[in-house]
Amino acid sequence: MSSRRPSERLAGTRRSLTLLREDLALTYAMSEAANESGNLEDVVAEALEMICEHMGWAVGHALAVDREDARARGTQLWHFAGGPELERLRTDSGELERFSLADRAIHDQTPLVLHHLEAEHGSERAELAATLGLHHYFVLPIISGSVVVAALEFFATKPDARGDLALVQLLANLGMLLGRVAEREARAEQRAALRHSARARTEAEARARELLRVSTELRQAVAARDGVLAVVSHDLRGPLNNIQLSLALLENEDPGTRRMAIDSIRRAVTRSNRLITDLLDVSQFESGKIELELRALDPGALARAALAEVAALAQRHGNELVLEVDDGLGEIQADRERLIQVMDNLLRNAIKYGPSASQIEVRVRASPASTDCVEISISDRGPGIDERDRGQVFERFWQAEDRAKSSGSGLGLAIAKSLVEAHHGQIAVDQAAEGGARFYFTVPFVDPR
Repeated sequence: MSSRRPSERLAGTRRSLTLLREDLALTYAMSEAANESGNLEDVVAEALEMICEHMGWAVGHALAVDREDARARGTQLWHFAGGPELERLRTDSGELERFSLADRAIHDQTPLVLHHLEAEHGSERAELAATLGLHHYFVLPIISGSVVVAALEFFATKPDARGDLALVQLLANLGMLLGRVAEREARAEQRAALRHSARARTEAEARARELLRVSTELRQAVAARDGVLAVVSHDLRGPLNNIQLSLALLENEDPGTRRMAIDSIRRAVTRSNRLITDLLDVSQFESGKIELELRALDPGALARAALAEVAALAQRHGNELVLEVDDGLGEIQADRERLIQVMDNLLRNAIKYGPSASQIEVRVRASPASTDCVEISISDRGPGIDERDRGQVFERFWQAEDRAKSSGSGLGLAIAKSLVEAHHGQIAVDQAAEGGARFYFTVPFVDPR
């Protein structure tokens, strides 16, 4: 094995964590701008500059969207981070054809990433950009409700280091933040219209009460956001500290010491990836864009697969995993990976909060409450969940007082609840027979009994 491989892997890990930290900072800054801005035009102008500087992109341009034909129109909002020759994009855009590339993203309501603009022979703007050395093109649609109200287009000289998939997700998250400003503007326009209509006074009063409720929820959301940012900062700082400590160990010539350092770095990256995955899942649930790949599955086989995922972790803690599956259960209609994600979260919580060298029981049976569903339960021998806390245990960022100092973002159970409900099931917690916590959820059978 090459002596440079550990250092190369470490360098790649450090680059990934640096990008992750910078992306979180950009998302936080954009969220602040969206909350403080009075209108969409102001926050878009600020977003153009922030995104270009953060991503290292040469040109940013805001596009309006025609409400009648849903096509892009140019605006006077531009940001140039390159040389003066790039201004040709602004001066020549009025003489070229309509924004056909951006129209793709507007039609699909999904961020667009294009490379090799010189190959887009049907677009004069793409050919012009390529002659200026701008070979990469990105579009961020801004969606209010279910309609694209504006878009941001960007040109760059080189591809993004994150890769297309991660870049599309980042742009989608930023577009969602900007979309909230557009929704706020739309509500303001509606309030203005109601003030000019005597016949709408009753509706205006009801809307004012609704806006008060929304305002309260927004304040709570801001407080929750601040809380999760604190958690994210804390949870990312831990892995980063582990990596920094491991750097010194990598300089040691002892193979065992170097292997221990590499394992420590790998665990730190896994922990960071789990946190980011949770954050992205929450973002998908909020935007209503979670998609399930449903198929008929054996619930017993599903439970065995989930147990296999955590077997090594349970062994390290000395826990015994016990599975009981009732005979004659039918198949369920479910997304295999998403339900394993639910069980994985519940099992890891049972291992984390239960005592070492204890038994964790998983039972798969027909639901006692409904013969149309299977019930999967996970019981531990831990301290359990106080009865007064059970109503809020599935809320985002919530943690019991006696668990507040443990690691975790407080998102896992909220994600599990959203996934179960997306399967038309229910999830709850009660007291296990042995005194610990029993989490259980239901999923409908393919053929109701």
